[in-house]
Amino acid sequence: MATPRDKKSISHEIILQHPVFNLMQWLANSPSGDEVARELVLNYFQLLGATQSRLVVTDDEGSAFFVGDFGFEKSFTGSSQTLEYWQNRTDEIVKIQIEPTGLGWSKSGRYLQARVNDFGDTRGWITIGFAKETDRPEAEQLMQVLKHVVGIFMSTLQVSKAAQVSASRSTVTKDSFTPRQMAILGGMVSGKTNHELASELGFSVSTIRHETMRVYQALSVSDRREAAREALERGIF
Repeated sequence: MATPRDKKSISHEIILQHPVFNLMQWLANSPSGDEVARELVLNYFQLLGATQSRLVVTDDEGSAFFVGDFGFEKSFTGSSQTLEYWQNRTDEIVKIQIEPTGLGWSKSGRYLQARVNDFGDTRGWITIGFAKETDRPEAEQLMQVLKHVVGIFMSTLQVSKAAQVSASRSTVTKDSFTPRQMAILGGMVSGKTNHELASELGFSVSTIRHETMRVYQALSVSDRREAAREALERGIF
C-alpha cells in the first residue's frame, strides 16, 4: 500500500512533467521571441502537424508589435503595424474571430489563434499554423494550457518594447537625421508621396523608400502618418 509520502512523490513527478512547468523552466533562460515561437512548434504542437508560430502584442491604439515568428515565409519580428494597416489586410490569419473561450480558428482550419489579454496590461495573440486542418479539440486543449505562461513571457517583451520607444522619444532630434532624410521627413509632414519626393529631390523612388524606412526606424513608427505626427510633436518641424 502506498504511503502518503509515496503519493506526494507521484504528484510531484506529474507536476514536473506538465507542459506548462517544462515551458516555464525553459523560459527562465530568457529566450528571444523567435526562440519561443520555434519552441512552441517543435516541442509542443509539431505532433499535431504545426509548422508555424507567431507572437504579437498590441498597444493602447491597437497597433501590433511582432515579438516572435517561426516558420512563416516572411518574418515580421521587431516590426510594428498600425491598427489602420492591420484592418485593411485580408490575410486569413487577420480575419480569425476569437470566441469567448479566447481561441479562434481560421476558415480553412489551418490556423489557431489564442488571445492573451488576460494578463494585466498585456494584450495580443498567439497564432499556430498547421500544414493541414488538424484535430481541433487536442490543439485547443494544448493552447489553453500553454497560452498563460507564454502570455506572461510576452508581457515582459512588451515592457521592454515600451522602454525602448520611451528612450527613443527622448533622444531623437533633428541631428538624428541626414539632410536627405530631413527633406524626406519634411515631405511626409507636407503629405507628399514617395514618387513626388523622388521627382522633387532628384532621387530614385527606391532610394526614397530606403531612406523612408530609416526614418521610420529612428522614430519607432511604421507609416508616414505616424512619422509626420512624431516629427511635429518633437519639434523637428
